[in-house]
Amino acid sequence: RLLAELADLRASQRQFNEAEGLLDEARDLLEGLLTHASSPWVQSRIINGARDIVLARIRLEGARGPDAGRMFSIIEEARGRALLELLLGTPVSDVQPAAAMQAQERKIAALQGQLFRAKTRAERQRLLDEIFVAEEQLAPLSTVMFSETRGATARRPVRLADLQRTLRAGELFLAFALADPRSYALVATRRTARVQPLPARTALGRLVTSLLERVRAGGDALGEGRALGAALLDPISEIRSATRIVVSPDGELHQVPFDLLVPRSGRPLLDSHVVSYAPSGSVLTILRTRQPSSAPSKPALAVSASPDGPKVPATSASVTRNIYDLDGAQLRPLPSANDEARAVRAILGDGTTVLVGEAATELAIKRQSLDQFRVLHFAVHGIPSTRYPARAALLLRDGSGEDGILQAREILGLRLRADLVTLSACDTGSGIVHEQEGVASLVRPFLAAGARSVVANLWAADDEFSLGLMREFYRQLGDGADVADALRRAKLAMIQRFGPHAVPRLWSGVQVHGDGSATVARPRATSS
Repeated sequence: RLLAELADLRASQRQFNEAEGLLDEARDLLEGLLTHASSPWVQSRIINGARDIVLARIRLEGARGPDAGRMFSIIEEARGRALLELLLGTPVSDVQPAAAMQAQERKIAALQGQLFRAKTRAERQRLLDEIFVAEEQLAPLSTVMFSETRGATARRPVRLADLQRTLRAGELFLAFALADPRSYALVATRRTARVQPLPARTALGRLVTSLLERVRAGGDALGEGRALGAALLDPISEIRSATRIVVSPDGELHQVPFDLLVPRSGRPLLDSHVVSYAPSGSVLTILRTRQPSSAPSKPALAVSASPDGPKVPATSASVTRNIYDLDGAQLRPLPSANDEARAVRAILGDGTTVLVGEAATELAIKRQSLDQFRVLHFAVHGIPSTRYPARAALLLRDGSGEDGILQAREILGLRLRADLVTLSACDTGSGIVHEQEGVASLVRPFLAAGARSVVANLWAADDEFSLGLMREFYRQLGDGADVADALRRAKLAMIQRFGPHAVPRLWSGVQVHGDGSATVARPRATSS
């Protein structure tokens, strides 16, 4: 941080070479810390702690006249860094964990099972303290395992030209870098690239707050979307000729559904563009260029793990698919989840495996040949964890030595080749924001485990509305639409069906991360 502050001072004096040398020194120190990190989540925290270095590099580049290639490299040094290293290294599923690590994982699973059944706050706090100690004891074992995934080969940075070769005709890539006194957007198409100056982060943050408050209150957010769109999108003329936009967000923008933004055309992006999100340009490039040895042979695995309990009356308040504090006594059934899982099979066809109710155990899922499914669909409760991102999880059924809590650190060890993982649960796309590095959500471990795209929700998922949205989403997928286009069409269909009752809070937080151009089914033949 001291080196970054001194670099800022040198840049203000227009001593650009001296500033760059100081930042290079800071970067070398940071790389040394990252090499010895015990897990991807620790790497993210280190990058977040060193955000002043990245911001100083962005300000320096802006001060001396930004070059698109250099700005891309600066952003990519931090953006999605931990995930990129997992994608470039040996898959976690190929590394055999030590017996001591497996024993410690079983101990943590047992404690989590007790936590879920705990009756009092004091008991839950005691168990949380024990879990924290057990995780601390796991850290050195994790360090050894993750060092094996990195291998001896140095990470080769992805160049801007590499990304551009993967972009489609009509596709626009936007990587945002928020800073004061000025923010920037790296704007890239297949043939062009440039850097667009934007308003200061402080000013953009106020617009973001207004938009999110309006959405969460159940409003249409049209005015707020127009104000933020004017600040973020109007300076980017390329939007007018694009049909698809891939967003690599930064800071507060990770919480923004870009579908709601209104550019100069006067229409929300949802009406005119297919929008998806990428952890970084480098991650998008890897997802689009890696070649699997063979394609999965089965259409889908659809899972519904609704808790037991009385069915919620139709007149009751809506049911959301999230839980807090792992209090099993407060879990509500998900009346629509089983229907959602069966709808996946009905649309994607024979060969789809459906696990519902008592069959949807964590062990049953882990025993599946998960790399043989093109689609994985989870209609379950989601467990966010902003303090400990490795604990973020999907709630399944327990039994046979498993706690029923499929955590992010366990997802990393799965072997996947899915074109799509759908997380039809609350808060699966949210988590602690590590500034330039990104969001520690459930999206990343699924991408690292081999998924090409992940659909997740920024906030609460209404059970009944999710059923309708997902049915339409899979109907579009079955007709041959790619993942991002299918989700856009599903949202538009739900808005047309429910009119003003389909408020943005119900659908705008559902987003496609990774490679939204993935397809999971061939178009069905139409009769003449």
